Amino acid sequence: MSRFLDERGRFFGKVNVVDLVVLLVIIAVVVFAVVRTAGGSSTTVPVKITYTVEEVRGATVDALEAGGTVRDDGGTVLGEVVRVSARPTLEEYMTPAGELKAFESPVFSDVDIVVVGEGRLSASTVRIGSVPMRVGKKVTLVGPGFEVQTVIMDVLWGEEAAE
Repeated sequence: MSRFLDERGRFFGKVNVVDLVVLLVIIAVVVFAVVRTAGGSSTTVPVKITYTVEEVRGATVDALEAGGTVRDDGGTVLGEVVRVSARPTLEEYMTPAGELKAFESPVFSDVDIVVVGEGRLSASTVRIGSVPMRVGKKVTLVGPGFEVQTVIMDVLWGEEAAE
């Protein structure tokens, strides 16, 4: 055939072409995995996240308190709770006149939980552990005596989070 490839498909009579292709694919997968887990260049920054819990009962509101450490349901420490603020949930009802009006619920509250922690900034995404902090993301917060389903409403990092 040629002086590089013999009749059995080996380079220089020593390395099989198929074996070489398989080896190159394995190396490419390993390099991809290393780059993916390392996340490229990232810096550690302070992060302040506001979570909102909707329609919770009074016992849950009482269990949520500032000063505790919170985790996600996977066990990643997200940070320290610095503020908890509750307000009555607004429920809409039809009045006898046919108008839709919002009234405060006597049973349920909406709660904002502000958590401060340390995250990694890589490109335009902030991550705490492996959890990306993005507005609208649903997260289960687990703390001392509570576990609630929340939605991320605000994410601040760097100097904005330090304020």
